[in-house]
Amino acid sequence: MKRIMSAIGFSAMLACSQASNAQPQSRAVIAKHQLSECMSKRMAADKSVSYNQAMRACKEQLQPPKETLASNDAAETGTKAR
Repeated sequence: MKRIMSAIGFSAMLACSQASNAQPQSRAVIAKHQLSECMSKRMAADKSVSYNQAMRACKEQLQPPKETLASNDAAETGTKAR
């Protein structure tokens, strides 16, 4: 009986350690998940919103403004040149 209990305990510890060592999701997977959630919420809140309208609105919401990206790129290149 003790052998069975210790085998079950060891199996549980092994399963927990493997679950904690799982690789984090990639940025692309996270971005797609966020886009999907945003679209679902928009379409549920307003039944007249089409799939394409929800996608456009969510992409605009999730992406930073292009002006911000341009200023960040200029700042990064300026510090790298030094």
